[in-house]
Parts: sequence; structure tokens; C-alpha cells
Amino acid sequence: MKIEPPRRTPEEEQKLVVLDCLKHLGPCTELQLVQFLFEHDLMNYFEMMFALNDLCDRGQAVRAKKQTGYAYQLTAAGEEALQLFGNRVPRSLQAILKKEAAGWKRRFQQEAQCRQKIEETDRGEYVLSLTVMEQERDLMNLSLALPARELAQQLAEKWPRKASEVYAAVIRILSEE
Repeated sequence: MKIEPPRRTPEEEQKLVVLDCLKHLGPCTELQLVQFLFEHDLMNYFEMMFALNDLCDRGQAVRAKKQTGYAYQLTAAGEEALQLFGNRVPRSLQAILKKEAAGWKRRFQQEAQCRQKIEETDRGEYVLSLTVMEQERDLMNLSLALPARELAQQLAEKWPRKASEVYAAVIRILSEE
């Protein structure tokens, strides 16, 4: 029995896949993009990074420094490449993007607006730092000293869903006489 190596997606097709992802998902960090690609078994990290770097070199994507790292975005030249060669993107991927892109895009926006970080102190406590952002500007920073990592993780997981409620409550309470 002969074992065949896994099918490798040609480099030009990989670049088109990344361009199509950027078109449908909007600006993405490397981590966000690789999460989407990996979850849908489309590409690994190294393939994605080679494609992104080449697309940036060609001017079809642009990399911008953000407060949370780098974000990649489609350019007009990238849009043109998709118009000319987008039919080479597998229909299965096009279907995934059509079905999943809106949900992932909302998730990415929420992640960008509600950040959390857990750090252990010298005394064995955990500091959970919570941030609400809008357009790359911090609206609120909240740090909580907590006795256990598990509690910090539980609160951090709830933060994206509860951030606007907490922000509104803080404003309301501080505005009261």
C-alpha cells in the first residue's frame, strides 16, 4: 500500500484564500486569521505567514501596527486580484466564508473592543486587567486583584459579554449624587 502525502495547496491559491478571507472578515490580526483558517482546515500558520508577507510585498494587503499587535487589511490591488482570479478560490471555501464570515467578524470586533489580561503577582495573587476600547482608544481600564487563577479566568471569559453593562453601570454610579 502506497501512502500519499497530503495535498498541498499551491502558493498562488493560498494567497487568494488569504485575500478572500481579508475581504470577508475585514482587518484581522495574525492570530485571528490563523484561528479562522485553522478551524476550517484551510491553511497552517507558516503557509498563512508566507502568503501574508508576499501579499504585503505586492501591495495587495497592508500591515498596520495596532495597540494589540499588527492588523492586515485588503488593499485596492488585492480587491483587483480577487476580481481577476477569485474564481480560483475553491467553492467550498467560498461557502464557508459566506456562512461564517459575519459571526467571525463580530467576534473579532468584540475581541478588539474588550481586552483582558491575567498576571500573577510576586505574592501569588492574580491581577485581572480588563479594558474597553473604542477606535484604538481606551474608554475604561479596570484591574482586579483576585486570589485564584481560576476565578480570574472565569471573569476574563465573561468580560466580552458583560463589558458594556459594566461600563454603563460605572458611569451611572459615578454620575449619581
